[in-house]
Amino acid sequence: MDFPFAVEPARFVERPNRFLVLAELAGGRVVRVHCTDPGRLRELLLPGVLIYISRARVSPSKRSTDYDLRFVEHPRTGHLVSLDTRLPNQLVAEALAHDLLVPFRGNTGWRSETPGPLHAGSGVHSRFDFRIEGADGRRCWVEVKSVTLVEDRVARFPDAPTVRGQRHAEGLTRIVQETQDRGAVLFIVQRPDADVVEPHWTRDSAFAHALARAAQTGVQLMAYTCELTLASARLDRAIPVNIVPPSGERNETP
Repeated sequence: MDFPFAVEPARFVERPNRFLVLAELAGGRVVRVHCTDPGRLRELLLPGVLIYISRARVSPSKRSTDYDLRFVEHPRTGHLVSLDTRLPNQLVAEALAHDLLVPFRGNTGWRSETPGPLHAGSGVHSRFDFRIEGADGRRCWVEVKSVTLVEDRVARFPDAPTVRGQRHAEGLTRIVQETQDRGAVLFIVQRPDADVVEPHWTRDSAFAHALARAAQTGVQLMAYTCELTLASARLDRAIPVNIVPPSGERNETP
């Protein structure tokens, strides 16, 4: 997909809170930048690192920041890394619209941000990123997860504990157990340099165990890397998802 925005370079100054970044433009002016990624990002947002920002598309009176954070240039490798958590859903939607997403090839229709099949009072997260009508007539409920943390070519999610992500995994587990529908977690690694995705057992063991239980129940786990430029992005390689816990972690069963 081609981006509907233009970016300009800046230097990262500091991150006062999860959703606010201060950046220095070429002329020395420091601006406030909205960051959609709630992760720690400590290996990426280092003082002075090159980032790319775009001007906000809404009236400045309606928000406290003038810019949105789009990319960071990896401090060590120089790879572009997208820090826009909205991009993965947009990429998946475009791939579905053009029937390019191989696991869902031949789908007969799809909708985004859709209430799930189980009553919200059942304890299941009530909305999911996508509902896909399969070629075989079965529905598949899909949650998309944005991944930016990569260590030694292993992408790990989450970068910070996510109760919401745990609820999603548990909700998809219940759907697979209690209905005839399918469930899937789709990890979009917003950079090119990963060969596998793993849950971050040491940073959020609750999510990791929930994801392992989901997989054991029949929830599909899939992942793609991204190819990025400053003007466009596309889903690139399908890579495996490994849920085997590291030594010392107990993989709980349902």
